[in-house]
Amino acid sequence: MPRLSKEQSRQRWAELRALWNEFDPIGVMADPAWPRNEYEAYVGPTMRLLEQDAGIDEIIKCLDAAVAGSMGLEHEDDKAKTFACRLRDWFRDKWSGTYV
Repeated sequence: MPRLSKEQSRQRWAELRALWNEFDPIGVMADPAWPRNEYEAYVGPTMRLLEQDAGIDEIIKCLDAAVAGSMGLEHEDDKAKTFACRLRDWFRDKWSGTYV
């Protein structure tokens, strides 16, 4: 299991932040003036789940806590499942077995 360099760790974090920005549950990323760190608070908890090879249901729970709990938005099962699968696939394809 390879240890990531500081640069690789930053790259992995930036990629996950970009995935959250694409998911954009609040719908603010279409505005180029909007800060790109809107979802920064959710990147760390999501990364921990992915590092632990969490199942889709566990990732969906995390997304639900963020979207419904923290953001106060309605939870959409299909969107959450699609995003959870995308997160898991991204991590497994690119970063599986790595650690900081």
